[in-house]
Amino acid sequence: MHVIIVGAGDLGYYLAQFLLEEKHDVVVVDRDEAACKKINSEFGIVAVQGDGTEPKTLEKAGIAEADTVVALTGQDEANMVICLLAKELGAKNIAARISRVDYDERALKRLGIDIVIHPEAAAAGYIAELLTKPELLDLAFISRGDAEIMELEVRPNSKIAGKKVSEVEHPAGSAIIALYKGKKIVVPEPNTVIEVGAKALILVKKEAAEKVRQTYA
Repeated sequence: MHVIIVGAGDLGYYLAQFLLEEKHDVVVVDRDEAACKKINSEFGIVAVQGDGTEPKTLEKAGIAEADTVVALTGQDEANMVICLLAKELGAKNIAARISRVDYDERALKRLGIDIVIHPEAAAAGYIAELLTKPELLDLAFISRGDAEIMELEVRPNSKIAGKKVSEVEHPAGSAIIALYKGKKIVVPEPNTVIEVGAKALILVKKEAAEKVRQTYA
């Protein structure tokens, strides 16, 4: 999958890292020259310096071939403009970080936004899962109160300690989207072993939260 990320802040940086580990093609766009140089030197990928609200910048980033564009700037208005332009220029799937929760969903759809990312849900692993695993999209609109992100520590007596992700019977409406241990952050594969001391970041529908706690306890 070819992904263009507009916004090379911390979230854009870690999202690029997650997607590259999953073997996707990634291009990053940002106004800041230093941020672009950092992305290019550390990841060896194309980082386009420029304004993502300008068509020429998106064209330089390869918008015509993009499967997904993710607008992660700090301004809702800029992200909306980026999404509208990206859809018009041929991007197939559009995601945007939106701070306000009172925008009408139909209006966002008209702007071409397929996935809304709210700041409280803005974990890079979570976004990577939404972009690459469509079966989780029904959990995307966290701001409506339908879902939440839980962080649970894996203790020595935990039912999931030492198990592979594929061996865990996940309650319906939940998914492990990242595992943290120290400074290491991974998006788990089916064969990933859940180690004692790790923290599991879990996307879960609220009605399943208590069952998730019992399963992972």
